[in-house]
Amino acid sequence: IASSQCTMKDSLQICMAVVRYKTIMKKDRIGLCSNYLANLPLDSPVKLFIETGSFKFPTDRPIIMVGPGTGCAPFRSLIQSRAGSPQKLILFFGCRSAEHDYFFKSEWEKIDNLQVITAFSRDQERKIYVQHRIVEHGAMVWGALVNGAVCCVAGNSKNMPFQVKEAFKTVCRNQGGLTKEDSEKYIDLLIKNRLYQTETW
Repeated sequence: IASSQCTMKDSLQICMAVVRYKTIMKKDRIGLCSNYLANLPLDSPVKLFIETGSFKFPTDRPIIMVGPGTGCAPFRSLIQSRAGSPQKLILFFGCRSAEHDYFFKSEWEKIDNLQVITAFSRDQERKIYVQHRIVEHGAMVWGALVNGAVCCVAGNSKNMPFQVKEAFKTVCRNQGGLTKEDSEKYIDLLIKNRLYQTETW
């Protein structure tokens, strides 16, 4: 779900990637749910049930969100509900192309308390991902962490969560002067205190 009931009381929006690709053996693979929804005629009724997400978003401290691709869905919902509030919102959003995949760009540009940092992996020769941007903006990230920010990571569960966590550890070392061991303990403590949360699929 990529919308908030605060702004859309009688409807909901989803951010979905249609899964359709060929394996190394040239066999077609399609996602059951995504293709079902993509092929429905307009205005078709859809039966669904909603599960409660695992994120706990505070209202009294900054939130650092990392949501590449459709991982931005839960954060769009949060952003809609907190737009214009005094709370500082930082979103690291990644996708392949700024021209084709930058979801909600025009909407997010109008929100004063939101800072969006983008990583477009295919728009230049060297691939750039959200974990690279986290390190590049390390001073800002470390400043937010020192001020009690909550970090929330959503998206593909394959490699991204590990790489993002390593990027935060690098920030702890580069900006906070922590040792490798202490940076690992610091992130582990954030996780234990629910100040570093992940929701991946």
